[in-house]
Amino acid sequence: MIDGAVLRVCQNCSGKGTRLGSPPPKPIPFRIGPVHHDAFTGSGLEIDPDYNVIIRRAREKMGLTQEALGRAINEKPSVISHVESKKLRPDPILTRKLMHHLKVNLFVPGSEL
Repeated sequence: MIDGAVLRVCQNCSGKGTRLGSPPPKPIPFRIGPVHHDAFTGSGLEIDPDYNVIIRRAREKMGLTQEALGRAINEKPSVISHVESKKLRPDPILTRKLMHHLKVNLFVPGSEL
């Protein structure tokens, strides 16, 4: 244990902490990159194919720049730019943040597509 955290360390670093009586629990793998599942699977909802236009118009109607919208939803302005230019399809979390802040609906029933 080092600074209150249970860590698995090499022999050289083991002297910097306290050895625990039993082995620590198996670590949970850390995943880098996007999660490859859709949180809306089974809901029958799909993101509107014109999501980029809806987002841009709503942002402009509110008088926000891409930078201001990015700050408001804790995203980089480049993410907003990529979404509005359709270079990036927003994941479910980003979609919800945009919908909430811009007060728009970005989902349509899958049967309407």
